[in-house]
Amino acid sequence: MQEPNNLYNNEIPLKDIILKIKEFKIELLSKWKFIFIISFSFTVIGVLYVMTKQTTYEAELNFVIENNSGDGTLGKYSGLASQFGFDVGGGISTTFSEGNIIELLTSRRVVEAALLSEISIDGKKDLLINYYIDFNNYREKWVQKNPEIKTLVYNQDRSRFTLFQDSILALAWKHLAEDKIKVQSGIESNIISVSCQSENELFAKVLVEELVSELIDYYTYTQTAKARHSLNFIQNRADSVLNELKTAEMSYARHKDSNFGVMRAEGLLEGLRLKREVEILNVMYGEIIKHLEISKVTLLNERPLINVIDSPRFPLEEVYFSKYTSIFLFVFSGAILASIYIIITFILRKALELS
Repeated sequence: MQEPNNLYNNEIPLKDIILKIKEFKIELLSKWKFIFIISFSFTVIGVLYVMTKQTTYEAELNFVIENNSGDGTLGKYSGLASQFGFDVGGGISTTFSEGNIIELLTSRRVVEAALLSEISIDGKKDLLINYYIDFNNYREKWVQKNPEIKTLVYNQDRSRFTLFQDSILALAWKHLAEDKIKVQSGIESNIISVSCQSENELFAKVLVEELVSELIDYYTYTQTAKARHSLNFIQNRADSVLNELKTAEMSYARHKDSNFGVMRAEGLLEGLRLKREVEILNVMYGEIIKHLEISKVTLLNERPLINVIDSPRFPLEEVYFSKYTSIFLFVFSGAILASIYIIITFILRKALELS
């Protein structure tokens, strides 16, 4: 019979909870001046934040990728070529699935390549990373800790970068990928949207354009690698067979000239052999040229088609966040923090009184 009573005694009655809440309410009301002072302080901070906060711009670019490799008539020719031992590509790559493209747009490879691209600023050519460092005033901010940033200037020769240059470039990539660049795809469509938020309007616009441009270059190079390899192989083979054909034709012509008017069996057999060799090489060369043309068409077909739907245009959209909303959030945060402090100190004071 004691077990139910023990369980009941261990439970906190609802009446005690209500009484505790009333005690907290009385304590908070008695300390209203403290809450008001903290809230007013946070209000001042909120006003200063709103007054000093720079305008943020957002550039957005929407695009869709189409891949027609291996479709239609070309697929039939690719199958025909494979019967003769030639692989002219035409396969569909899974490297550039929708999920992979979203990850690639914020990858270090693509972002750093975009930052190292050359752009025109006020009629002068410069790299985007140099412009990024300048408008963020990183030279003045970091010169005490890293004096070499004062004279830091990037060029496109990545092989000659110092460790310090690589470090700054990595920091820029991490900051942009985590805080500034956003990539998303449509729920019911395959449209991909890449956006960048920055206090510099020109940088936001140029960066998203260069990101997509670098993605196109990387996509094209990777997607057409197999077709380019096949094309180079067939071209080399065509040149080799053509040289052999020219040599065989010259040997056959010389043989006919040297045996003109001579009716010897040995000479006739040699002439037949040389003629047969020329005919075989002619057939081989014709087939190779046919597959060479198919490979050229395959290479063109496998180049990805990226349709840009919407590109950023000046003036860019400002990232709007109400000043009054910002101030209200600061006031609310101050009141909440002050109330939590009062309740914690009240609980500790009661605990010390009971002990």
